[in-house]
Amino acid sequence: MELQSFGFSDVGKRRKHNEDSYLCNDKERLYLVADGMGGHASGETASRIAINCIEEFVVHSRSGPVSRPVKAQKGLTPEQNRLYAGTFLANARILETTKDYPETNGMGTTLTGLLVEEDHLAVVNVGDSRLYRIRDGELAQVTLDHTYVGEMVRRGRLTPEEAQKHPQRHILTNALGIQKNIKIDTFQVDIMGGDLFLICSDGLYDMIEDNRIGEIIHSNMETSLYKAGLSLVLEANLAGGLDNITVVLLLFKD
Repeated sequence: MELQSFGFSDVGKRRKHNEDSYLCNDKERLYLVADGMGGHASGETASRIAINCIEEFVVHSRSGPVSRPVKAQKGLTPEQNRLYAGTFLANARILETTKDYPETNGMGTTLTGLLVEEDHLAVVNVGDSRLYRIRDGELAQVTLDHTYVGEMVRRGRLTPEEAQKHPQRHILTNALGIQKNIKIDTFQVDIMGGDLFLICSDGLYDMIEDNRIGEIIHSNMETSLYKAGLSLVLEANLAGGLDNITVVLLLFKD
């Protein structure tokens, strides 16, 4: 299946520095978004460590035997296990960096990404960066937000609409670099021709409601992914641009 990709990151209107990092590696079919936290130097460092570490592990583990930081997880496909191990290793490296450089204490990052594996995606998620899928014009969130408010929605204590404006919506319950043993969501998503996937940081979806994200992509994707991606970033900035904004778009064609 043919795949087209586009990635872009913008500092937004309010922040002085961009703590987001992303990867579009078409050769390895690996796509990642990380949203760092902990201040300029620390947040940017954490997100970049995560992206680089996972890419490095994927490339090396495909080219020959490597030492795995964690045992293969039962029930996962080879690419899911590759992403799981790479993410586990990224968490360890961030913690090691914090130990070696005390000034980075408290840094961490979200991580959402995927590897294309035949007719499906291997997906990994830690934190609140999101993966969406648009199929037949319908946009749906694929990942779960690892946030206090996200947990309340899943328990039925808040509606999605209430969560969108909740003052505690940015409190993470899970992130890389916070503790040694972390919860890593790893799962499969099927692919059909015409599917479009969006990976993004919260700087996008905090500024634009999901239905509007779908409208912008749908109205521009026939022209180019480039136009669709930049239109998303532009509208997020026009809505206030309160945070860094990162988008990665993937379009599958038969």
